[in-house]
Amino acid sequence: MYVKIETSRLDYFRNKQQEIRSEVYQGIVDSLSIGQSNASKVGKRIILPSSFIGGPRDMRKRYMEAMALVQRFGKPDIFLTMTCNPSWKEILDELGPQEEAQNRPDLIARIFRAKLEELKDELFKREIFGKVSSYVYVIEHQKRGLPHAHFLIILQRDWKIYTPESFDEIVSAEIPDRERNLHLHKTVKRHMMHGPCGVLNPNNVCMKANDSCKNHFPKGFVPNTTVGIDCFPQYKRCDNGMTVKVRDKDLDNRWVVPHNPYLLAKFDCHLNVEICSTIKAVKYLYKYIYKGHDRVAFNLIPGQNIQDIDEIQQFQSARWIAPPEAMWRIYGFILNEMYPSVYSLHLHLEDQHLVAFHAHDNLNNVLISDFTAKSMLTEFFSTNQTNENARKLLYKEFPEAFVWNQQHKIWTPRKKKTVIGCIVTASPFEGERYYLRILLNHIRGPLSFDRIKTVGNVTAPTFREAATLHGLLQRDTSLQDCMQEASLYQIPHSLRRLFATILVYCNPTNPRELWEYFEQDMSSDFQTSVATSADIRTKVLRSISSTLESMGKDINMFHLIEHDVSFDQNETEAREINDEFAVLIPEEDLMASMSLNSEQQHAYESILQKVLLNESAAFFIDGPGGTGKTFLYKALLATVRSRNLIALATASSGVAASILPGGRTAHSRFKIPLDLDKNSTCCVSKQSALAKLLRLAKLIIWDEAPMSRKECMQALDKMLQDITDSRLPFGGKIIVFGGDFRQVLPVIRKGTRQEEVNASLASSYLWSTLTKIRLSENMRARFDLNFSNYLLQVGNGTTPITIENKIKIHNEMLIPYRNDVESLDDLIDAVFQDIGSYSENLSEMTNRAILTPKNNSVDEINTILIQRFPGTVTQYYSFDETIDTSEQ
Repeated sequence: MYVKIETSRLDYFRNKQQEIRSEVYQGIVDSLSIGQSNASKVGKRIILPSSFIGGPRDMRKRYMEAMALVQRFGKPDIFLTMTCNPSWKEILDELGPQEEAQNRPDLIARIFRAKLEELKDELFKREIFGKVSSYVYVIEHQKRGLPHAHFLIILQRDWKIYTPESFDEIVSAEIPDRERNLHLHKTVKRHMMHGPCGVLNPNNVCMKANDSCKNHFPKGFVPNTTVGIDCFPQYKRCDNGMTVKVRDKDLDNRWVVPHNPYLLAKFDCHLNVEICSTIKAVKYLYKYIYKGHDRVAFNLIPGQNIQDIDEIQQFQSARWIAPPEAMWRIYGFILNEMYPSVYSLHLHLEDQHLVAFHAHDNLNNVLISDFTAKSMLTEFFSTNQTNENARKLLYKEFPEAFVWNQQHKIWTPRKKKTVIGCIVTASPFEGERYYLRILLNHIRGPLSFDRIKTVGNVTAPTFREAATLHGLLQRDTSLQDCMQEASLYQIPHSLRRLFATILVYCNPTNPRELWEYFEQDMSSDFQTSVATSADIRTKVLRSISSTLESMGKDINMFHLIEHDVSFDQNETEAREINDEFAVLIPEEDLMASMSLNSEQQHAYESILQKVLLNESAAFFIDGPGGTGKTFLYKALLATVRSRNLIALATASSGVAASILPGGRTAHSRFKIPLDLDKNSTCCVSKQSALAKLLRLAKLIIWDEAPMSRKECMQALDKMLQDITDSRLPFGGKIIVFGGDFRQVLPVIRKGTRQEEVNASLASSYLWSTLTKIRLSENMRARFDLNFSNYLLQVGNGTTPITIENKIKIHNEMLIPYRNDVESLDDLIDAVFQDIGSYSENLSEMTNRAILTPKNNSVDEINTILIQRFPGTVTQYYSFDETIDTSEQ
């Protein structure tokens, strides 16, 4: 029945509203100016508006409104999920003989709603967690049918929870004592035990392709609750021997889902409670609860490209509606709630607000109507002109004091009810609309579009310039100071490189102004008595362009001069090739071929033979860290370059590339696009200088290849085949990949181990074309063979693992843990020992370091070390930019 109801509503938007059209106000003016007066020829159809509850636009609108609450009241403190229990007494009492709860979706919907209201009373009336500033909740129905509710709760400032002790007062992650609280013990066993999964049940629904639990169970034993760093806390889970039997498996505290004992005992259902005040990126929590409805997953292979976008069809496609959801909607129960309510404020440029009209309307009548010219924003300006109190408010604060009357398009004073305002979002790519939003979030009481651009007695021509004058956007002053200081002691070539770096990484607001200010300083080495100013400018721009190209940028992107910059192709080719011939060959690298071990010597001779014979070949040098891969690369580069041949050195990372003479990152050297798929190719023209350089290259080395996605190598393969007109792998070039698959595989956001493996070079069609050469002798740890062997075992996956799928580190490699502060001091003492003595031997200091996976740990350790260093502290200021804190 509900499917028919929803379909009829969607049919209304598709059929009954098809005569209603919308267009921006200025668009109607433009239409009249070209003689178009028929409204049916103007505008776009309204397809599926946010007024359709549960649609994609509605869910995104609610997400943005929820983020406005975060902006106003702070990050959420508690994340709570309540799931319906089909065995609730209230449901069972209403079932007939032999009747099952799944056949009574009406009971499930009504009883769950009653329980939900009771839970809201506990949270917001009895305030069992403390006084609440704001909350949102969303009802979700999954394919299995049972509804559940997600709550995000923001507590008042005095009730915030920050300490492990306060966490323990709200959340438990342990099995209750059966003797002391039998009811709670049974309830935890029935509802809050995860799995089992992993080695106890590899086929559980939570298991991912890499044989790990997507919810990371079992957790580890933790003697005391600890605060998480940008994650949920690690709740107390004592190894006290207490277990319960679930699905014939004995489970201990590591399998308990966090919960609040009081709520769990009262509601007798799965009721997960988490402390989320320690999570920084709270937007992902809100995106999770506003993700929308379940769908059936399937794939279609289209026979042709379809250009039309039908939002209604997109919403209906594979829509899954379970019976409890259907009954919930038929009863008219709300799907989500937000306190306080948030009012979305329209945002548009002058004469760019949307106007609705019928297809039979005359555009002249639409245009001359005063009612049509009004919008929420224009009337905000009008109210400011006549109401002194209104001028004290920001646009986003306006709904707290005024009510928008849509029927009459007027703001009237608000008499009751707390409301939060939220200006609809705008992307920086939208230009002036984005900068108008920044101004509205900071300027109180503007009277018009022109007045909001006025700063003092100056009216800026654009909203961007007005935002800059107000100090809301980054200025180029710090960049000018940087260039000014560098011009005092840097040679012009270095100054040009700095200028190119600023263009790429510092995003100056006015690149042309910066160019004009320092053009003279950057050109002094080209100034001669016979050189014209035009010749000098061309040489400077060519030098800057060369640096920008090495960073993957085009000089014309920055509009330094009024017209596009172009250079003679022959000169560009000569510069590219000469730069490679100019790479210095260190003496030690020339001598390296005489110090190779037997495995390195075999690899060296195999590769060099192919180079000298100019035979197509592709190699992969496989070896754990410390086996001398870089030493081999340097020997090969030096030998090939010493014979006046071109050898290109690249690596997946900048650090690895910097170790190789003449090294560049692979993305920079081969112009590999950042957004890759299986059809991607490198952005190299067949007639370009880079293409000629690649055709001349006798050897290409790519270090740390396992870090890059296979699509990078495949893009290189296609590009080399194209520029060489050869169907051989990599166009017949001699190429050497190298690295260690035991280390870092390609980074796949939220990816599983299997997805990372699938993205690696070893899963590419190119892998079978590579000749594999293995290095195994560890040259770096020859005097600590036990440690070397242990590292190999870790890399090969042969070390024993615990039930949590973790590796146990040998005790002799660990600093005994006492507490966070003292143990960190012990670690620093063990690594750096007497820091004061290093002032006499700095090389000894540079051979010591502490590695950590998180930046906040780096900052903490560096702060401690700086305090211990002898001497006076000198501060260097970083490049900062103003961030619009109201941006969502």
